[in-house]
Amino acid sequence: MMEQSPLANGRALVIGAGTAAGRAAALALARAGADVACAATSLDGDEVMATRRTRRAVEALGRRAPEYAFDLALGQNVRVSMRQVAKDLGGLDVLVLAADPYLRGPAAQTSDAEWTRALAGGLGGVFYACRSALHEMSERGGRIVCLVSGLALRGAPGHAAYCAAQHGIIGLVRALAAECAGQGITVNAVALERLHAEGGQPAEAAEDETLGALIVLLASPAGAGMTGQVIGVGG
Repeated sequence: MMEQSPLANGRALVIGAGTAAGRAAALALARAGADVACAATSLDGDEVMATRRTRRAVEALGRRAPEYAFDLALGQNVRVSMRQVAKDLGGLDVLVLAADPYLRGPAAQTSDAEWTRALAGGLGGVFYACRSALHEMSERGGRIVCLVSGLALRGAPGHAAYCAAQHGIIGLVRALAAECAGQGITVNAVALERLHAEGGQPAEAAEDETLGALIVLLASPAGAGMTGQVIGVGG
């Protein structure tokens, strides 16, 4: 008897699918049997093209992979986009957030605009996406996984605004996990040691295999008992 894939007929969305970590998550979900919507976090040409490459790789695995560009800065835009994803996929079971607006600079030289952008683009965008996903998952349940930087757990010089936003995501994950207890919705975070290399460029995803397996576990029925967790990968 052939063993069924852990996410057979699942419907997933990866926001930030053009990043190394987002691509690893999307491909792992597809190999586990899910259709995977691939979304960029902006209309930036390089990010859109990277997202398109992920989408093609998912399609090569025989899964559906509609492509989108989210504007995470505006809550209403995120809500409309999330609704469209759920309509196109026939529902939404899994959300993976790999969006990561990187900002580096000493606190004393960080402008008000940079601080606002770090919180709005990082923490704010993740909140909008989670809030919108909860609407789509309210009847059937679902899984939300947020990818964060390991800097959120330990801090680092020259990254005050970035660390604040990333650590805020961890607080959000724990609060949502408690809020969704008993609703069939789990919310977890994965902290990646090498989410970004120096200069803000995506790091080589040396932990792709481990990350992919962990994403599938958290997204599958086997992970139903895990929620509000922050699991480190790499380091």
